[in-house]
Amino acid sequence: MKIYCISEGELTLLENGKSRIITCDRIKNYIDTVTKMRQRDEWKTTGKGAKFMGVEAREYETGNRMLYLRSVCECGGKLLYSTFIDGMGGMYLKDSDSGDETYIFANKEFDVTDVYADSGKCVIVAGLGNYERHIGIADLDNGGVNQLTEGFTSETHPFISKADSNKIYYTAMGYARDNVGNVVEKSPCSICCYDESTGELDDVIADDNFDYIKPMDDKDGNLYYIKREYQPTKKKSNLLMDILLFPVRIIKAIGGFLSVFSMAFGGEPLRTGGNNPSKTRNPDEREIFVEGNMIKAQKMLDDNSEEGIIPSGWELIKNENGNETVLKKGVMDYCITDDGEIVYSDGGFVRIIHKDGKTEKLCKIKLANSLTVI
Repeated sequence: MKIYCISEGELTLLENGKSRIITCDRIKNYIDTVTKMRQRDEWKTTGKGAKFMGVEAREYETGNRMLYLRSVCECGGKLLYSTFIDGMGGMYLKDSDSGDETYIFANKEFDVTDVYADSGKCVIVAGLGNYERHIGIADLDNGGVNQLTEGFTSETHPFISKADSNKIYYTAMGYARDNVGNVVEKSPCSICCYDESTGELDDVIADDNFDYIKPMDDKDGNLYYIKREYQPTKKKSNLLMDILLFPVRIIKAIGGFLSVFSMAFGGEPLRTGGNNPSKTRNPDEREIFVEGNMIKAQKMLDDNSEEGIIPSGWELIKNENGNETVLKKGVMDYCITDDGEIVYSDGGFVRIIHKDGKTEKLCKIKLANSLTVI
């Protein structure tokens, strides 16, 4: 069994308790090309002559390298991965043993953010603009895409059902606009199912208070997903309380500014025995953006840490005939093997839940997602 994932923008193989970066030819070739172009034009923008003429260095479009690699999945014993580079989306098939790659398609119409293949077909999520993302079936022979869903929604994490290959589970999230068309809020994430045999689309699980993401099922029809508390973009405010607390907040703001000023130039707080903010702040606390949510990772990875960084409120659920069972807390991503074992990431480690319920640590790796097993 080989386990692959994406960690910090790199395709990574996990084996024997260690992680090893696997080269994606599309990304490597692009970076090599840009590097050569920069070196080729360097002479035009360096030296006294260029400085005298006011020639500035040309900026090459490289974007954010961490976002080049979008998603990866297993496809017929090979790796299928998607990229978005220099405004162009693409899909490529990579032999996990030889490293050979096959081009599927590349165009400026689609930003393929999710891919999943099974039962002889491939389902993708194609981004259209800043908000809309829709489910489609991709033809890996000719690169064609048949879009299945539409509307002002964001659909992610497609999964071809193990119990019925005609059904495609996915996460759906809608948007609310104001009277001039600006997006002002996002809805809770729900789980939907598209049935190719009938063309019907059904809501499977939805709740105003929770997000349900990354649905999967097993051969017995049991549904799995990650459940977390819904976090609206804008929190409701209490106008009366805000008015009453306004003077207090102003005084605290002035006091805070004076305290920082005193610490910066005098090295001491205003009050004797007062706390030094720079000393009391936990250096390990950091906010990170994971799966559309900003979370506070209170225990970042260090050499001795054995814990993940995803909040315990992110629960991996098994839903059996409507009865929910919490399998693990603090889960960022997961996948189910053909043997019924569950490989999951807690943001700090990749672990496996064996069929007997015991959990084993496989590898220490930061923010592993798009988990794939061959």
